[in-house]
Amino acid sequence: MLGKTRIFFLSGALLAAVTLPVQAAAKPEMPHIAFYKAIYAMNLVSTAPNSIVTGVGGEMYYEQDDTCHAWTTEQRLATRYDYRSGASVNDAARYAAFESKDGKHFSFNAEHQEDGKTDQQISGSVTRAANGAGNAVYTRPDGTQYALPKGYFLPVAHTAAIIRRAEAGEHFFSAVLFDGTDAAGAAETSVFIGRQETAAERKEIAGADKYIDAKLLAPKAWHVRIAVFPLEDKWASTPAYEMDMILASNGVVSHAVVHYKNFAVEQRLTALQPLPAAHCP
Repeated sequence: MLGKTRIFFLSGALLAAVTLPVQAAAKPEMPHIAFYKAIYAMNLVSTAPNSIVTGVGGEMYYEQDDTCHAWTTEQRLATRYDYRSGASVNDAARYAAFESKDGKHFSFNAEHQEDGKTDQQISGSVTRAANGAGNAVYTRPDGTQYALPKGYFLPVAHTAAIIRRAEAGEHFFSAVLFDGTDAAGAAETSVFIGRQETAAERKEIAGADKYIDAKLLAPKAWHVRIAVFPLEDKWASTPAYEMDMILASNGVVSHAVVHYKNFAVEQRLTALQPLPAAHCP
């Protein structure tokens, strides 16, 4: 989980034109996915009375690109945590992933630093078997591996599945997701798809900053809530965290709030620009 700062993003295709791990009688049509770069400002929006965290500030850079045969994701975070004791901690996290569009291959690399010192490094890959099950093998930490159940999702395919269900008017979706952001393996996700974004909400986001290219805000978007449970902890009755977001039909996340146990952090879009189109044969 990239320490305290794991950011679960259904964007980029948490998003994409890929073949899903779940086999179906007919291949479902994939949503049109934007490739773009974005910056989100992060700040504390609520705390519980017993929270030791009193302040959060920082930025997240997010990039979703298309390399013809795969989707690539890059994410960088710089976050400051202020504590009731008066201490402050500066966290930095980086994450990169490669997801083939046929869903058969996935590689990931992540690093977390606290006050300039690296305290976690994650890397590895996933291969999918013909029956839809998979195997995640880590090179860091060396020797760590997980068997992934049949029908698991990778990040881009998971986002695409949410978008398809939203387009179809469905409201609930549960699935096992592997993203490689930590050494804990896959997670169980419970997704609730709520109402569509209003015109007033869209206007507020589009005009929030001069660096936001409003053309990348798709005409249709939904309020989505995701609860994330650790798959390996079969006794967990409460999620590790939950995330509220506005997810567009092209995969762009225009606003999000991540709810941890005792505090919540907003991710507010401050910049959104397209990436150059890939020249595919």
